[in-house]
Amino acid sequence: MGAGTFGQDKKHAIAARLGLSSGISYQLMVDEFRGYKGFVSFRDGGVQFTALIESYRPLYLNFTDKMYFYSGMGAHIGFTRWQSGNWLWSDQFRYYSQANYFSIAPVIGLDAIIGMEFRLDRAPLTFSLDAKPFFELFGQNMFRLSVFDVGLSVKVHF
Repeated sequence: MGAGTFGQDKKHAIAARLGLSSGISYQLMVDEFRGYKGFVSFRDGGVQFTALIESYRPLYLNFTDKMYFYSGMGAHIGFTRWQSGNWLWSDQFRYYSQANYFSIAPVIGLDAIIGMEFRLDRAPLTFSLDAKPFFELFGQNMFRLSVFDVGLSVKVHF
């Protein structure tokens, strides 16, 4: 299976991502260069559902033709949860409070993604490193911008 036939042979993939937004995703490749991804991530004590449109381009390197650059954009919706309370005192590792309770708030936001992936030739596996910056409304703060959501992923194609 060559790099040019990869998208024709394997249209579906399931991936696990470790990063600030860790989770699992399902990807449908429309053709060799475009794909749609649904991503369930777990961040800040909550769950977020993200939809992304991604574009892939081969990186022509001297040592391999299995490296790809990808970028995309999308949106997410979900909720976050944080512990709130009336703090009495704290030290470096523990917080003591008079009343421990959790606050839950919905979040909605926009996402981008940029990364590189390496596709194995003889196995249906892909390894990737990406950055997925996002901004969101609501949550613990009314506005949040995160540019450092870097993650490692392992993808299985079928």
